[in-house]
Amino acid sequence: MVSVVMIAYNNERYIDRAIEGVVRQQVDFDIELVICDDASTDSTADIVAKWAKKYPGVIRYSRNASNLGVQGNYLEAFRHCRGKYMAMCDADDYWICRTKLARQVDYMENHSECAIVFHRVVNYFEATGEMSLSNGGADARKAESDIVDLARRNVITNMSVLYRRELVDLTRLPSWLGEVRLLDYAMHMLYAAHGTVHYMRRPMGVYRQSPQAIWSMAESYRRLTMALDVRLHLLETFAGREDVARELRKASVNTVVAMVAAAGEDESRRRQALDMLQRIGADVSEQEVMRRASLPPKKKALTKRVLSQCRTLVSRMIPVPRP
Repeated sequence: MVSVVMIAYNNERYIDRAIEGVVRQQVDFDIELVICDDASTDSTADIVAKWAKKYPGVIRYSRNASNLGVQGNYLEAFRHCRGKYMAMCDADDYWICRTKLARQVDYMENHSECAIVFHRVVNYFEATGEMSLSNGGADARKAESDIVDLARRNVITNMSVLYRRELVDLTRLPSWLGEVRLLDYAMHMLYAAHGTVHYMRRPMGVYRQSPQAIWSMAESYRRLTMALDVRLHLLETFAGREDVARELRKASVNTVVAMVAAAGEDESRRRQALDMLQRIGADVSEQEVMRRASLPPKKKALTKRVLSQCRTLVSRMIPVPRP
């Protein structure tokens, strides 16, 4: 019924907890845990072997002959999936609700129009011990959304998602998926093109933001470049859907504004960001972007910093949830 994709690379510190959260799901249907190891050089393979021996009918392990990188490893893992639905859980994240899959599958089975179900997660910042809850977007009360909403802003944490797998041909994915760093957002958009998106407010997983994670390692300007890159590809893919393309263009312009602000006095980076406006096809001038980038931070930025400091203090007194 469900294929759970778990990509791994040198995750000996974390993969025990990730596997535990999957194999201990309380379900009345069959699941498979597809672990794709990207040629790890640590003890990841030995740890997986221990779990595979205990759950031989559940865990399917494969190891790449050479390192394919995150994108290549995801694409390789997709090839092994056989389930009606496909869930994601990277080896450094983990699920904390044993009825997660049962809840998500039950919703999917009763709502044939739904392409994606995702849920709230606990964001765990390993370096500081800070924890916070995701909120499913600006309007946390909005349980139903669609591709237009998702084009406006990516609110889906990858390890929370359940896709109706058959809606997208995983053997014929766009070639550019192997190039973008934020492959998860691209996959959300490809699936959302075929149905609705449902949000569950119950926190059912821990998203670990460790210093080694791609998003955690990238400094501000590079993060924004990665976000813009995937949106430029999506603009080409959804060029025929003006409602989607319009929101992608708006989000892309906002990203360019943030890039210009992050560039500071670096003229080369500022020029690089501004040159993206033509590719976006947005009706906005460089002068307007520069003006917006120079505006003082809004008051909510200060509020956000204060709340973050409060979360850090509270988080240190509360243990990180376990599977």
